[in-house]
Amino acid sequence: MRAYEIVYVIKPDLSDEERASKVERIHSLITENGGEIKETDDWGKRKLAYEIRHCSEGHYGLTTFKLPPQAVEPIEERLNIDEGLLRYQIVSRSK
Repeated sequence: MRAYEIVYVIKPDLSDEERASKVERIHSLITENGGEIKETDDWGKRKLAYEIRHCSEGHYGLTTFKLPPQAVEPIEERLNIDEGLLRYQIVSRSK
């Protein structure tokens, strides 16, 4: 398994419960694909550098995790169709 991190931006107009549900959905996708969550960090609401889907703010978060390399693509496919996510990026962490 490799170490990865995902930074995500969630739509700012979602309620706290809906936002928590989105974060839990990201975490469940990781664990369902054989991964294990190491650490999460909620960065809060921040101004975006440019508008994304008519939003000028977004709620940022960071999660570090371990995952088999072949499981990254299925997770990205599922995240691409989530309307509540403005952006995300999964990167491999080097030692």
